[in-house]
Amino acid sequence: MNNLYPIFLKIEHQPVLVVGGGKVAEQKINGLIEANADVTVIAPTISAMIAGLAAAGKIKLHVRGYKPGDVQGFFIVISAADDGSVQERVFKDAQERKVPVNVVDKPELCNFHLSSVFQKGDLKIAVSTNGKSPTLGKIIRDKIAEEFFDDYPELLKTLGEMRPDVQKTFPDFESRKKLHEQIVRTELDRLQSNAEEGNEIDEDSVTQGKVYLVGAGPGDPELITVKGQRLLRTAEVVLYDALISTDLLSLVPESAEKFYVGKRADAHCVKQEEINRLLIKRAQEGMRVIRLKGGDPFIFGRGGEELEALQESGIEVEVVPGITAGIGVPTSLGIPLTYRKESSSIAFVTGHEDPTKHEEQVDWDSVSHADTIVVYMGIKRLRFIVEHLISCGVSPMKPVVVIFGGTLAQEIVVAGTLEDIEDRVRDNQSDLPGLIIIGDVVQFPDRITAAKKKLQLLESGFVESFR
Repeated sequence: MNNLYPIFLKIEHQPVLVVGGGKVAEQKINGLIEANADVTVIAPTISAMIAGLAAAGKIKLHVRGYKPGDVQGFFIVISAADDGSVQERVFKDAQERKVPVNVVDKPELCNFHLSSVFQKGDLKIAVSTNGKSPTLGKIIRDKIAEEFFDDYPELLKTLGEMRPDVQKTFPDFESRKKLHEQIVRTELDRLQSNAEEGNEIDEDSVTQGKVYLVGAGPGDPELITVKGQRLLRTAEVVLYDALISTDLLSLVPESAEKFYVGKRADAHCVKQEEINRLLIKRAQEGMRVIRLKGGDPFIFGRGGEELEALQESGIEVEVVPGITAGIGVPTSLGIPLTYRKESSSIAFVTGHEDPTKHEEQVDWDSVSHADTIVVYMGIKRLRFIVEHLISCGVSPMKPVVVIFGGTLAQEIVVAGTLEDIEDRVRDNQSDLPGLIIIGDVVQFPDRITAAKKKLQLLESGFVESFR
């Protein structure tokens, strides 16, 4: 009999230790990151994905063996080490210090078990098999996910908003319970009757042995397309870039392989040739492979190279567009890249060309004639870009805005002119990817705000004159 007490533990910003650096550890680390825990990993050898997470600052990493007492100070501990003696040492240390511990695949060395989880918004469903068969738990979890309606999170939000009013109106617990049940059942029946075939994945359109190049959008997980979300839920293998939200990765079945292949400035942890090889290999093994790329796959995202490599190998491939950062980021800030009064042309350009090219191919003179210029990957060459544009006749007073981590919670916006933007960026530097936008339209939000303030002052003065 399963006598575990089911509980959802809040570990946000709590220190959590993972011992081990292989595939099993990867799965546990991803789940902990999704819960916003402060994750520390200790392992003598680590996978490329774990190294990538450490390079991106998502985890703390100690590349060494476990030492007695390492569990001290942690909220919970998960051991995914291969060495049995290490597993027993971790369990013993945790028990002595009264730290909850889970040793993977060793039920006798656990005082808590991890569940197979399905989550969408605030709705989270966990399945426990008392540690006897995690695989059965995952299959049951996936069966539950198949019955899921996309309207459930909105329904849950509505029910949560109603709850205080219901409690005030019906002080009796049993009355409230009956009313809640009636409302929920009525709404569930409505969702069932309104379910459309389009909400289900067409098996013919998601065949095995196929690669999907999916654009994830500029950063905010809600900006991925509906099709991209649906494909993630059916993935068997996912190769994902840096800055891909853990919210998106949580859509991927737990049984799927996940490979972190992100590139951040000069820290390229996986070469493009290796990414191509892995895509081809997994597709040839008959798997449904998702290549999840930030922004749009074909806008400075090397999607064309991957498409070419896959097609040359005879792999079926489909490209799912995404919102590129050059459009999504300024739009989210209220900056119209085109504006009838002052911007009728846009130039999208990379600030970082392939170093193997014999010479610079960006024609900065032609670029300088565009009303609005959007530069990707240009932060490290900001001085070069500024000097070239000014030398091509662009005014040093031309407005510029640099956005780090566009559409993310940690977004930083630095505004200035060509003349002073380098100094302003230096004072507000960030490790997040930056987008540069040059043109009069970057002042649009400020002009709207100024106009509103002026109107408010005029209205205030108008009222005062009649007092």
